[in-house]
Amino acid sequence: MGKISSRMVFEIITIIGIVTFAVISLAPSTAKQQSVQLDHGRMSYSGAVLKHKFDGQGTLQVNKQGRYVGNFTNGRFEGPGEFIAPNGWRLQGNFSKGALNGVVKLRVGNKTYAKKITGDGKLENAD
Repeated sequence: MGKISSRMVFEIITIIGIVTFAVISLAPSTAKQQSVQLDHGRMSYSGAVLKHKFDGQGTLQVNKQGRYVGNFTNGRFEGPGEFIAPNGWRLQGNFSKGALNGVVKLRVGNKTYAKKITGDGKLENAD
């Protein structure tokens, strides 16, 4: 009874290994900060990446087209974000599954226009 067999030691080490790997595999993944070049360098992304997709706060720059600064989820625009054009106009809004939704603000120079996107994609004056 006082002596531990080598088989028992092996079983204990195996159980500890299984539990350790189970804990590691069940731990939630966390987004990592990365900078990525896309489309042969015509687009670049800097921000959070999770499972090879944009996920979290980031900036997507498209050469000669402008940049989007905002949130991403699973590779899509999600939550608040802003598109900034090279000539200075800005479009602010809230995104859901990659599409603008709700009130959208367009700022051109010192003027700001607010419109609401309806369920069928039409614009109407925001209240």
